[in-house]
Amino acid sequence: MTAHKILSDESNFQEKMEAKTFLRLTREALDTDNGEELFKVLLERETSYSSLEQFSSSLSPEHIAKMLFIERKILDRLKSERRKIIKDMDKLSRQMKTVRAYSARFPFPSMPVFFNQTG
Repeated sequence: MTAHKILSDESNFQEKMEAKTFLRLTREALDTDNGEELFKVLLERETSYSSLEQFSSSLSPEHIAKMLFIERKILDRLKSERRKIIKDMDKLSRQMKTVRAYSARFPFPSMPVFFNQTG
């Protein structure tokens, strides 16, 4: 084998491994219930995307359709996480407004009730 052929095989192997890593991370992202974990996995998955993009020209239309379906699932998951975050922010905002609006006018009785100053 020539050196060029070996390098070509090596880069193909690396591209396939990156594609597998990308798919594994995609599955992890869809399987997790924790929002923070979802974002961590998606950020990690982003690093594998560039090599998959170069590899995508050789993918079959069926595989591309499957990938599109998976990406739509991830998009739906991100939308639901967004809704949860907005809901939590609204709840916190309402709580903060309630705390600011509360003012204890006379929480303690006036001073002469506690101490008799006559001696």
